[in-house]
Amino acid sequence: MVYAFTFLAFAVIGFLCLRIHGQDKTIKELTDKLMARNYTEYVSMTRAREDPPPDLTSRKPMSWYDDPNIPGVRGDDS
Repeated sequence: MVYAFTFLAFAVIGFLCLRIHGQDKTIKELTDKLMARNYTEYVSMTRAREDPPPDLTSRKPMSWYDDPNIPGVRGDDS
């Protein structure tokens, strides 16, 4: 009997945590829509969060002196 009440208590707590998390997500989305000046700004804000900025260390240097801090690029091959 005690195990059944314990399981029920954990199930209720888990359900409430998931419900609160969903409500927080909805509140955040609605707040972002209200704070944007227009729909274009809202879409650009949401896409900026979804798309991470490009990794600058992954680009190829244009010359040997372009960026000496990139790993794998030596300063002079002569």
